[in-house]
Amino acid sequence: MKTGKNSSFSNLLKSKTNRTIIIVIEVAALLTVVVFTYAILGGGLSYEDNKKSPYILQNQQTEASTGYAYETRYGSGVVPSSDAAEGNGNISVSSSYGGSTVGDASGSTSSTVSYEATLADPSGWSIAQIISKASDAVAKTKAYQNNLTVHHIETFDATVTDCSGGSIVKSVANIMVGWVVEPVDETLNFSGGTAVNSEGETVPIILPRKNSFYLTQEGITSASAKIFNGEYVVKLNIVKESVGMNEIPRHNASAIGYLDVANFDLSFLTVDSAEILYKGSSVELHINSQGYVTYAEYHIPLNIKGSGHSGSISGSVTFDGEQVEKWTISY
Repeated sequence: MKTGKNSSFSNLLKSKTNRTIIIVIEVAALLTVVVFTYAILGGGLSYEDNKKSPYILQNQQTEASTGYAYETRYGSGVVPSSDAAEGNGNISVSSSYGGSTVGDASGSTSSTVSYEATLADPSGWSIAQIISKASDAVAKTKAYQNNLTVHHIETFDATVTDCSGGSIVKSVANIMVGWVVEPVDETLNFSGGTAVNSEGETVPIILPRKNSFYLTQEGITSASAKIFNGEYVVKLNIVKESVGMNEIPRHNASAIGYLDVANFDLSFLTVDSAEILYKGSSVELHINSQGYVTYAEYHIPLNIKGSGHSGSISGSVTFDGEQVEKWTISY
């Protein structure tokens, strides 16, 4: 009887030991998954210039001419010259005289002639013209050197759909993803075209960060332009792009930015594989009559599959996510 109890206890101990080993392996795999997820979401959205940053943002492009609005007043009935009236809009001229009597006691007359450029109707624009308007506005805005403020909001919503360790680990991973990805809501003060954000990183006015803003008709599924509240509203929807670990999504990279997995700098984790599907990013720009962007909104929906290992422990993760950035610019 005693032997039997010892035997049962021994079997139970073995069972608990096995379970403990399994739990330890799963936890180790989970940690690998979490680190990998952090690398994608936390480090991957970094703006830092002086380190290897997986998310490459912003570009510079030579300033191009855009439509300007004029609101100039002339005395004594002087009509604007042809040089002063140059612009891409229609010129409306109106005259107004003070009081009910034209002129004063001396017999001289005074008048105020005002004119301002109106926005050209974009309803007939081709896709190439819409892309050009967006490109010119981004270049002009990024080249702005005077002081301005930007209200910058950035969020990343992600859901782990599959990972090593099973459903319980997946649930924990989703919780930890919420800890890793914190939203950004900050006011940036720009001077000379750059500002320092809340994390101490130097950032330019709008995206993309390092590459020149460039899109072709091949790179978009649709484009639209309209006038709303006295500004152009341009929307560009970018094609789907699927890339491997060391590949660059050409159209996303030149319009917004991209996740550069090859630049992950992790001392205790090796990224073995990564597949990133850009499911259809979009760019919305509000452009004022002076040709500057006053509001920019970016949506980057992603599906990411990756695996990594640390020593003999490996982990894999798949998640869907969407990064949203909003830039409200006050000149």
